[in-house]
Amino acid sequence: MDRKAGRGGRGGNGCAWMAVGAALVVVAGIAVLGSDMTWLKRSVGGAGWYLTYEAKGADGHTSQAREIFYGRNVDRYKSGVSTERVGSVPLPWTQEAVINVGEKARVEVRPQKGGVASCRILLDGIREVASGTSPAPGEPAVCEVVTSSTPEKWDRK
Repeated sequence: MDRKAGRGGRGGNGCAWMAVGAALVVVAGIAVLGSDMTWLKRSVGGAGWYLTYEAKGADGHTSQAREIFYGRNVDRYKSGVSTERVGSVPLPWTQEAVINVGEKARVEVRPQKGGVASCRILLDGIREVASGTSPAPGEPAVCEVVTSSTPEKWDRK
């Protein structure tokens, strides 16, 4: 009896079936990882965006804000943005915050009397996703944006 063609009388097809099975496992894994895993990301690690709020004088000589209000999520596992208040503060000013997916990020800069302020919201400290300037001297600059509702994907607008 010649058994060179295959082990155990399978004629060499055992390795081929194992390769096909491994390929199916890889394809299934790619399909699962490529699908919308928002529910898993939210339940395992929360789903928040790291944003940077910036404020500065927009007229070249405004160096103080009377107050600044900005939003942040206290708990990245629960919805609900908390509004924080900063009293009189020198400009420029920056603050990092986490805002959960699908929530509104907002910063309001109230310049000193007669001053003009501007604000920006940056995604990961780099990409500007909102900006604004005081509409008139003494009026607040407001920036707001609703964050992407899909973790790890923020489409350009």
